[in-house]
Amino acid sequence: PMAVTIMGGLVVATLLTCLFLPALYAAWFRVRE
Repeated sequence: PMAVTIMGGLVVATLLTCLFLPALYAAWFRVRE
């Protein structure tokens, strides 16, 4: 059903954000200096 797809997408998006944001943050700080 649609609810399962939405929940799955939400979980995947959250995990990706948690993994991706720190890497992006570190890279951005490296570029600034």
